[in-house]
Amino acid sequence: MNRRHLTILIRASVISSTLLLGSACATKEPPSQAAMTKDALPNAVVPGAWGSAAAQGSVPNGWVKEFNDPGLDAVVGEAMKNNLDLRTAKARLDGAAAAASAAGADLKPVVGATGGGVAQGGDGGNRYTNRGAGLNISWELDLWGRLRQQSGAAQANYEGAALDYEFARQSIAAATAKAWFLASETLQQQKLATAQVATYTEMLRITETRKNAGKLGEQDVRLVKADLAGAQEREAASTAAHKQVVRALESLLGRYPGAELAAEPELPAMPGPVPAGVPSEVLERRPDVAAAERRVRGAFKNTEAKKLARLPSIGLTAGVGANSGLTELTRSGGSFFNVGSNFFAPIFDGGARKADIAIATADQEKALVAYGQTALRAFQDVENTLDSDATLAKRETLQDGALTDSIEALRLRKVEADAGKADTLSVLQLQIKVDLAKAGVISIRQARRSERVNLYMALGGDFSSAPTAPSAASASNR
Repeated sequence: MNRRHLTILIRASVISSTLLLGSACATKEPPSQAAMTKDALPNAVVPGAWGSAAAQGSVPNGWVKEFNDPGLDAVVGEAMKNNLDLRTAKARLDGAAAAASAAGADLKPVVGATGGGVAQGGDGGNRYTNRGAGLNISWELDLWGRLRQQSGAAQANYEGAALDYEFARQSIAAATAKAWFLASETLQQQKLATAQVATYTEMLRITETRKNAGKLGEQDVRLVKADLAGAQEREAASTAAHKQVVRALESLLGRYPGAELAAEPELPAMPGPVPAGVPSEVLERRPDVAAAERRVRGAFKNTEAKKLARLPSIGLTAGVGANSGLTELTRSGGSFFNVGSNFFAPIFDGGARKADIAIATADQEKALVAYGQTALRAFQDVENTLDSDATLAKRETLQDGALTDSIEALRLRKVEADAGKADTLSVLQLQIKVDLAKAGVISIRQARRSERVNLYMALGGDFSSAPTAPSAASASNR
């Protein structure tokens, strides 16, 4: 192959590019997000503010740091590295990226090299050899935009997969944080249950002593024994619950579930109020909603590609090469080039293309409905968690007040006991009430922190200040 033939091949490619750019039609674009939302939710009017009370301002990222808990930072970071569900989501993302790259490749020319040789001989002594090599280019002109729509559909699906991966990251972080809080709560409840067993054991000793002294009857002893058995049952249940929570947390971290992880003895401080923004922002900020929107776009482009498949297609080919042939008597050989085109127009296919369009149209409608369902669920999540966050705060205030009063009553009873105006048994009975009040406060505090995580998730706030999810940028360049 000489320079002249290579020049011919390059010129053929340039001509093909010019024809492609000059004759290609503009492709139809999917509807805007506002139009998509209106189509998906024709009976839902998105308000300008949340129905539940919410702090004003933009939703922040980095909510893990808001709890100021190094242990929480550590377990969330470990989950991001080792969680198996997250690895599955990453594998799906890699597959979508490969599909987008494959679809994008259809827009580019295909270049191939060929070569070969043969040698023959006979009894007469004549020998013949032939060697040849060539370089070929083939390119389908995307006159109507079918290939661009196919590539756009694959790109939208890839972006949806990237957003699914991001939502999986946030979901795993949220599940890890809530399991971390629950492990701390169950550890505290276990300790309280153990303390109650000790209190009831002491009460039983005193009751039996008074019965032996004739001051109490058998009924009093039986009642305290029943209370002690109940406390022992709660201790066993709280111990089992704590182990189960720790095992669940270890599984989230990719560890063997041996119930060996050490939980924090106290829950972290509650962060301040969370700015909630406005409802329309959730459609862009929440990865699951954005992923559903990308799938609608991909389905739209796929439908357009199926419609454009009914139009004629034109392909261009070009090639250069050289061959040589040699015998004992003659020498022959040379080089060659070719430039050609092909044309295909579908006339009758038994309704296959019409069926493809119908299937793609149905898929597009399903994607639109799924988008509407996801958007409604997002709005509902935010309204519910905003309301629940406020309600839990009020309940915690009431529980704290009840605990404070119980502790003060216990203090006063101890003073009376020290002065000989109250007996030890009544002090122990008040101690039980204090422990029950503490159990309620611990439970409501854990619920508040878990619900705060749910609120961050509902609003689409990322757990990290610098998300590490793969970008939804074009996969065709990978």
